[in-house]
This record gives sequence, structure tokens and C-alpha cells, in this order.
Amino acid sequence: MFHLHAIRLPFGFDAQLMLAELAAVHSDEWIGHYKNEEYDGDWAVAALRSVGGHPAVVHSVPGARLEGFYKNTPLLERCTYLKSVIAEFGCAIGAARLMRLGPGARILEHCDDMGAGTRHAELRIHIPVQTGPGVEFWVDHQLVPMRAGETWYADFSLPHRVDNNSGADRVHLVLDCEPNEWLLTRISKGAELVRITSFLQKIGIDCATVALPENTFLPGVDIHNGGILIDPERLQHPGDILHEAGHIAVVPAQERATLSGNVGETDPNAMGNEIAAILWSYAALRAIGLPAETVFHENGYKGQSDWHIQNFKSGNYIGLPLLEWMGLCAGQAKADAAGVAPFPAMTSWLRA
Repeated sequence: MFHLHAIRLPFGFDAQLMLAELAAVHSDEWIGHYKNEEYDGDWAVAALRSVGGHPAVVHSVPGARLEGFYKNTPLLERCTYLKSVIAEFGCAIGAARLMRLGPGARILEHCDDMGAGTRHAELRIHIPVQTGPGVEFWVDHQLVPMRAGETWYADFSLPHRVDNNSGADRVHLVLDCEPNEWLLTRISKGAELVRITSFLQKIGIDCATVALPENTFLPGVDIHNGGILIDPERLQHPGDILHEAGHIAVVPAQERATLSGNVGETDPNAMGNEIAAILWSYAALRAIGLPAETVFHENGYKGQSDWHIQNFKSGNYIGLPLLEWMGLCAGQAKADAAGVAPFPAMTSWLRA
């Protein structure tokens, strides 16, 4: 559906509060996973929502979510924070389970049937409760770096496996969710973030995921030493990352590492570089394959986003000679003479 093996969603939860509620799970509520052929070692499940609310029913039943058969188990009623986590999801939830993989245990590579293309279709969400660097979660042969408290969607119809090489239990909260507009919008936003950061890393602009304060110039994004810091939970518009990346890309190489914070306040060439950054970000979203509205959204550019988009659609690239002078692209005339593709194609993504 999203052509990505795994996507971190732009919201998370308090890992310590979830971890504290593991103590509420009685030993007889951990039930060995029923698919014995899919794992080695200890893989156990504690039901939070199950068919009929029965604590011993730890398997998911496709379609039961639609019929309203799922109910909270006594365990979930004892776990007030986990109950509030589930309540945050604006979609119907079928099976909700804590899934424990013991030290040294392995979930062998397999594919899940999530009912894709049917009325029973579900999307599976993972929220790590207890994990560590020795845990390796592979989806489509790619390592997914899930950290405690984060929220992840993965396409589990693809081959996936887990190795717990740590000395402690790995525990995830796993939710089978209705693929409604609320959830699909958040997955789409997460997918945009993955595509943008992958592109920036490829062209040489470092990106890191961190917790940021509220007072960054753009919510959830900050420039730091020539790279970009991103807080997915505060990030309102993934396209803002491309605009900030444009500011990094259009300064001379020797100045790039000195950039931090709101560069518009300290840049002596702020006006020209802002124009260049706008053009650069448009070229970048075209290269990534994102719509113009990703960067030029309704909450940005002092209400002039539509004006920018209309100029781009008409081929009116205001400030293009400046981007040419920076050695990053060629307008139509220079492109024809040099035998290269014209803007919005770029001859270089970073100024020398």
C-alpha cells in the first residue's frame, strides 16, 4: 500500500508508564504463541483485547473486529495507561496483545495474512514497551530500529523475523487496526518523512531523530551544525524539513557546518538564500515525487503557498538566475546549450 517496509508514525507514548504496567500481568496470563513452527525459545502473548474478552484467546480472528466480537480482557482493565494508549487510536481495534520474546529467542522469518484487499483488511501496529540494542527486527530483509515508546506500522505481509540477542525480555504492544482515514493519514505522513529523510541522507545532508523543545522556528524541525534534527511527535508538516534543507544546501560548502537554529536571523544573505531555498525545495519534492502541497502547505509562507504553487505550475521560477549562479541548476536556455535537463532538474544538490 505505501511501498515502504516499515514506517514510524508521528506520535508515541510514555515507555516507562507502559513498562510499569507489565507488573500487572500475572504469570498465567502469558500464553505461549500458538504458531510453534514460527519461533525458537520463549514467545508468549498476553491478551488485552480478544474475542469475547477471554484472556486465553491470544490469536487474532480476521473480520471479528468488524462484527464487534472483540472486548477488553480483565488484564487491560487493570492496565489504565495501556488502556489510554489504545484509546488514543482513532480507529477500530481488534486484537490487542502484549507479545514477549525471551532472551535468546527468535521469531523465524514468515509472512502474515492481514486480509489485504478484503473487508477484513487490518494494519498491524507495534509499540515497543521493553527493548534494547540486542533486539533485531527485520522486515523485508531490512533492519527496523524500533525504540521503546515509538509507534510503528510495518507491512507484515512481507517476510519478517525478530532476533532477541539481549539478556532481557523484548515486549511489544501489538494492535490490529482498521485502515480508516485517521490511521492512513498518519501512516502517509510517516511515509513522507521516510522518503524525505532518505533523500536528504543520500545527497549528503544528515538527519537525526531527537526530542526537540517547543520553540524551534518550525515545529519539530531544527538546523544543527549543518544537519537537520527532527522530532516526529512535534513535526506538523514533513515538507518543512525540505525547506530547512534548502537553506543548508544553498550556502557555500565552507559555511554549511556553521549553520544552526533559525538561519534567517543570522544569515547576511537571508533574502537571497530564502528565495534560493524555496526553489531548491520545489526541485527536491519533484525529485522525490511528492506534491507541491507537501512543502507549500496552507500553514506556511505567510499565506502565499498557493501563489508559489501557481508560479511553479506556470514555469515562473522567481529567482532562478540566483540558483544558476550558485551552480546548482540550469534554466532552459543554458540547459539547451549544455545538453542537460533544465530546472526543476538539478545539476548539483549542494553548493560548492
